[in-house]
Amino acid sequence: MPSPTLLVISGLPASGKTHLGSRLARELRWPFVSKDEYKELLHEHLPDLTRTQAGPLSFEIMYHVAGVVLAAGGDVVLETHFYLGLSEPKITAFAEAHGARVLQLYCEAPLDELRRRHAERVAAGEHPHIHQPFDHAHLPPNACWEPLKLEVPLRRVDTTAPHTLPELASWVHEQS
Repeated sequence: MPSPTLLVISGLPASGKTHLGSRLARELRWPFVSKDEYKELLHEHLPDLTRTQAGPLSFEIMYHVAGVVLAAGGDVVLETHFYLGLSEPKITAFAEAHGARVLQLYCEAPLDELRRRHAERVAAGEHPHIHQPFDHAHLPPNACWEPLKLEVPLRRVDTTAPHTLPELASWVHEQS
């Protein structure tokens, strides 16, 4: 049986990770596992949960769900706002534990565009526990300003430029 593939979608907030990752997962016919979905569920069902509690817990749930898929031999798209220096050891150990190959797709856009997208999301108010007001300039240096430092195939995607899902899916298949 071939090794499963773990496709890590990384990038700054509002870089297009969820939008691109969910569409690419559909194109690949792979499960899409996103931390924000679990964080939102936690806040819906545990309204007294603080952001400080929900963040780490939603990361653990995300990794658990992805692990279930990988343990069954399935490929999975894993998407969130990872942290440089903190996420790489976790991803590496996680992939090794499941015998998975890792690929990274890094989403990026100009800072003004990231700010515009984020402001739109906050103003829409659809996901108040996820889209909180902040300024990208105040994000810490380890906030995925660059791709994760993983020794794996990497594809950078400018989410302001046109790209085709079949072409990205083809890249994923070529790598795995």
